[in-house]
Amino acid sequence: MIRFRKDYSAIQGKFSNFLAISFLGIFFTVIFLTANSANSQSKNLYVKSHLQFDKKFSGNTFVIDGDSIKVGGKEVRLFGIDAPEYSQSCFNAKKEEYQCGQASRSFLIDLAGGKNVECVYAEKDKYDRFLGKCFVGDVSINEALIENGMAVIYNFTESDEKMDELEKVAQDKKLGIWQGAFQLPKDYRKAHPRVN
Repeated sequence: MIRFRKDYSAIQGKFSNFLAISFLGIFFTVIFLTANSANSQSKNLYVKSHLQFDKKFSGNTFVIDGDSIKVGGKEVRLFGIDAPEYSQSCFNAKKEEYQCGQASRSFLIDLAGGKNVECVYAEKDKYDRFLGKCFVGDVSINEALIENGMAVIYNFTESDEKMDELEKVAQDKKLGIWQGAFQLPKDYRKAHPRVN
């Protein structure tokens, strides 16, 4: 009987150690999965826009600059992208300065200038411009500018996985502004405020 109690105590001690180790294992697994889940959820929040692009219009297009156009006389700020300002310069792969703002506008003129464009929009911005996603046929103008390195993603909270991937490819291929050094358009605007 006494021996049984000693054996039982030894087993009970080993079982307690097993439970403690198991508990720690489960605890760290839960922490790890929770952290990954939080990252995953933050990524999902990152890629989903709260805006509903359910209104549309179309018309002949005039290009204002690398991310603004007039479609049928309505001014549109291309949603989710930011192109270099018209007066902005960047540096190419050879570290030579060039007019990247003008290059971005020229790219947009070739893509959409004078053509019939359809835009979908959710709202207007503070300058009374339509915030739109616009298309020449089946080609997304917003995506084409990002894909060719003629603009950057403007607001990551309103981005999506496709735009993120297009920007990454442009960076990897060193297309457009990604070929060399440049200042983010929003930072350029801060450094060079418009004089009314």
